[in-house]
Amino acid sequence: MKAPSVLSIVKNPLVIIVAAALLIRLVLMPLFVYDFDIYHWALIISNINSGNNLYNLDGYYYTPVWGYILGFIQIIQQAVVDIGAYGLRFTSLLGIENLVYPYHVATIVSSGFMTVMKLPLILCDFVVGYLIYWLVKDRTGSKKKATYGLALWLFCPIIIYMSAVQSMFDTFSALLLLLTAIMFYKDKYFLGGMLFSTAVLLKFFPAFCLFVLLAYIIVKHKDDGLWKKKMFESLLGMAIMALVLMFPLILNGQVGDAFTFIFGRTGGANLISTLIMVINVPIAIGCAILFGYLMYRTRAEDADRRMFMYILFTAAGAVLISPTPQYVIIVIPFLILHILAEDKAYLRLWVIIGFAAFLSAFFINNLSLLTTLAGYTDLVSPEWVVSGMQWLESMTPGWGWTAVFISTAIPQIIQYFGVLLLVAFGLIEWYNEKVPWLGNFIMIVKQKITKGAAENES
Repeated sequence: MKAPSVLSIVKNPLVIIVAAALLIRLVLMPLFVYDFDIYHWALIISNINSGNNLYNLDGYYYTPVWGYILGFIQIIQQAVVDIGAYGLRFTSLLGIENLVYPYHVATIVSSGFMTVMKLPLILCDFVVGYLIYWLVKDRTGSKKKATYGLALWLFCPIIIYMSAVQSMFDTFSALLLLLTAIMFYKDKYFLGGMLFSTAVLLKFFPAFCLFVLLAYIIVKHKDDGLWKKKMFESLLGMAIMALVLMFPLILNGQVGDAFTFIFGRTGGANLISTLIMVINVPIAIGCAILFGYLMYRTRAEDADRRMFMYILFTAAGAVLISPTPQYVIIVIPFLILHILAEDKAYLRLWVIIGFAAFLSAFFINNLSLLTTLAGYTDLVSPEWVVSGMQWLESMTPGWGWTAVFISTAIPQIIQYFGVLLLVAFGLIEWYNEKVPWLGNFIMIVKQKITKGAAENES
């Protein structure tokens, strides 16, 4: 058998996609970053280095898994390379701490620390990409569709931005939820349960998928009578992993500290927080219950495809709780699978959600993305960055709203309604059965929105 030539390898679509996606990330990685989030990653690692646990000092507000990942990254970094100081405080950038939008700091991390933090996120992007490729190929039998799925993930704007620029860890959340679904799909329920607990204790949105997963076990093993045994395996895996991950906090009496971030995101005294509680939380809970019920009503021969479908719609309902752009990342792998294995018309929603989330994050960060360049190089003036950010917040085109607020709110609203439409489309089957006129109305809306995508694919 003749070995493939170098030219044929270079022309392989998979090689082109991976190389181009990697190049984009490597160019962005050392140059741009949002100051606030990555400052806290440096602070948390510094706290760990000083002998404190995650919650002894201020700076860590998440459930513990991300803290464990940060600790592991720090161990690898210290074993491989000395990057010196994680960051410096620049008096020339102090003005960014007095803006209307309060989430900026003048303590700017170095390019070395940025690189160390972003490399694992970028690696995770490609691991998720491989899993999507494998899963699409397994579900459809098409290598072409699998390659398309890989491209949809690696070139999704919000995925690139969060890993290579903002340095947020939601790609890990997507990985864990996707691995959970794959383990259940492959009848590895104990391991799937362990992965599920890890996903929930990284960010809580995957927790809403519990009913779908448990209903899947019942449907898949109702005929062979093994559903109780398989469900026990999954619940045991969940319980053991949750205990392992929370054990240090239990010993230190810090279990409550691990969940302050969750409650802080869903509550508050202002009007927006109250609306989130009153409107979006019930939607998320309703989606979890309804799609779990629909999974339970599924025929055994449709169980596999329906599980991935209902995880998609349930996760979409969950991230409605907060319109923060990075949260939609856990939805995207399942949306891509749905596009390629179920309904090509959903490609339009991939565009709406992926680009709107990216624009929302980009506009709210705006010139703060240049703070590392301003602090450590002569390419950008710190005074120009500060004055530019002040100018953007001083512009009030109407109703006293700043240019930053308006430019961020518009794509955020589009993102929210894109996800809401995704949930609505998932309800069409149930609505058609229970409330025919409403189901027909939603179907008409769906056809209008996704018509272009469907025509392009056909």
